[in-house]
Amino acid sequence: MFIDRFVRFIPKSGFKKALGFFNKGEYRKACKEFEAYLSKSPSCMKGQEQEMVRMYIVESYVEYSKELISKEKYEEAAAYLEKAIELQPGYADVHFALGDLREKMGKREQARESFMKALEINPNYFRAHVMIARSYSIDNNDERAIKELESCLSSAPTFYLEQVHKLIELIRSSAAENEREEIFRFLLEEKPSSSQVSKQIALEAIQNGDYDYALVELKKAISMHPNYPDLHNLLGIAYANKGMTDDALMEFETALKLHPNYLKARLNIALTLYEKGALDQSMDQLKQVLKLDPENELARNLMNELQPILEK
Repeated sequence: MFIDRFVRFIPKSGFKKALGFFNKGEYRKACKEFEAYLSKSPSCMKGQEQEMVRMYIVESYVEYSKELISKEKYEEAAAYLEKAIELQPGYADVHFALGDLREKMGKREQARESFMKALEINPNYFRAHVMIARSYSIDNNDERAIKELESCLSSAPTFYLEQVHKLIELIRSSAAENEREEIFRFLLEEKPSSSQVSKQIALEAIQNGDYDYALVELKKAISMHPNYPDLHNLLGIAYANKGMTDDALMEFETALKLHPNYLKARLNIALTLYEKGALDQSMDQLKQVLKLDPENELARNLMNELQPILEK
């Protein structure tokens, strides 16, 4: 199976132990094991090495932060989200989560900075626009709040447009804060069909081996955000684990077209080609990975297994 083969090429058993805790939902233990693994293997995190490993570590930090937030341990949760961002600064959802947490902590300026970071990564991040507008509204900076709401109209889901327009008019007319807040809450409510939720559901489905369910959720997410390489990469993983190698390759290649230096996708292409028996093509992909990232252990481990087979 694709995931099993991926794990076999991961250097050092410490990561496998961490992955085991992660798959069981024991995120605190997973975080500790990942950190122990990193402290013993600092070179494995240089540049863009082991992108799939990064994904698991970041997801572990994010999930554990949610547990801490539920216990109102906000400072500790923020620290884990900051660790996640340090490892993978390109995840808009993590910046948004940190901004949301900082808002809960009363750190409004820092919260806005996090939301703006999310928008730098994804300018169409509707909820980030709304959170910034709400922040300015609370600070009685109505002009900035209106400007932020107007800027998100083009990216707002259709079923939200009426409420966004209504909120703009309420702010312009200096309506009471409770009237504004009611609409802000509605706009910020997490909907089960959002791409963020679908991605999380798909990740959990993949971890649990329910690849059909993962396919449904990822296709739903991609229909809303077709240009997110992570979603195509995850869809490729789900296909690969079902033995649908051609479909998997198509998704990994789509992710690579969206992000040409996306080593996570290129490594997955190499692994899928290996599964398919296309060993020469797999080796070509690994050479391209190592050209961009000469010290990538995952690529080298697979190459070391391929080399003697190809020389026969």
